[in-house]
Amino acid sequence: MNVGESVIHLEYQAVDEAAARDVAEALPAALGRAGRWGALREPVTITLHPSHEALEAAAQRSRYPWLRAWARYATIDLQSPRTWQLLQAPSRRRLEETLAHELTHCLMYQASGTSWSWPRKGIPLWFREGMATVTAGEAPRYSSPKRAAAFYRGSPTARRGSAGDPLSDPEPLVRSEDELVYTTAYLAFQFLLDRYGEERIRRLLAGMGEGPPFSEAFRRAMGIDAEAFEADFRRYLAWRGFRR
Repeated sequence: MNVGESVIHLEYQAVDEAAARDVAEALPAALGRAGRWGALREPVTITLHPSHEALEAAAQRSRYPWLRAWARYATIDLQSPRTWQLLQAPSRRRLEETLAHELTHCLMYQASGTSWSWPRKGIPLWFREGMATVTAGEAPRYSSPKRAAAFYRGSPTARRGSAGDPLSDPEPLVRSEDELVYTTAYLAFQFLLDRYGEERIRRLLAGMGEGPPFSEAFRRAMGIDAEAFEADFRRYLAWRGFRR
């Protein structure tokens, strides 16, 4: 199907025909949000999976009960919306946010590299998930800074950036502390956006598309190393700069 200038292929089983219609109807608004950063360069295939177990198998992730979708360069594996909640399907707004989130990932990966080079760009989780959550409009879920601020104010180990840091080393936390990791990512990307603006973020994506990894493209676009930016953001949270 064509959605504006984008080509989206929708794959599903017969049991999910109604869910597929809901997804198709939500796609124009979702692509409108993701289009803030440019256009998809390649068609994207969205596959609806009939259960959470099927999604985890496709995403090659296990024991992530909160996971609803997984995006790669030109594919999105989506747990069928009919299974998200026990008694009712998700609202149109929630579905649009989820699709916008995942489509932002696809757009980011396509802008930053090719189908084989994008995983090698070293894009940190805070940037990947921060860009997706901000673009999708998921502020009600992730914009409160209190928990992230408490983490950095209360954990000397985290302030040194060692294992278990939601910004620089999120993997030990993402399975059980997903809200902390995603909130930190949202706040970090919004901090980046407020400080440097949209044009420099587009320049960062284009820079990676020309060949350099994230770290080098970030330095060229922002004029500061990513590690220095992360340190600034930690201080902003720990010192509660958001209260001003």
